[in-house]
Amino acid sequence: MNKLLVALLVGAFATVAAAQSPAAKEKQADVRSATQAGSGSSASTAATAVEQKANTAASKETAKMSTAEKKTLAKDAMKTQANPSNTGGVNATAAEQKANVAASKGTPKANTELKTKEGKKELSKDLQQKASK
Repeated sequence: MNKLLVALLVGAFATVAAAQSPAAKEKQADVRSATQAGSGSSASTAATAVEQKANTAASKETAKMSTAEKKTLAKDAMKTQANPSNTGGVNATAAEQKANVAASKGTPKANTELKTKEGKKELSKDLQQKASK
């Protein structure tokens, strides 16, 4: 039994050693070189770093907005925030909305006759007649 176990272990080690043959190592080298070529070398990484440094320097040269400029920009944005098509600003939009609400409250609601018992009966008769045709 011991001899059988020893033979199995030796066979397992032999297959592992055969898998690490020079052909497999050459294939690993090919894969490694292809991977490095595809992902970019250290030269392209250095070029990217130089480009990023130039972009950062250029962005730092642009003037930043002052607090007063930011406030005026925010106020201008608020003037047309509620309704951009209304040039009168927020107050004009509120007045327009109030007028629209008053106009809608003045118009009668649709199908008010269906809320009464007689209207419901009439509707059910109409539906039965249409269903029977």
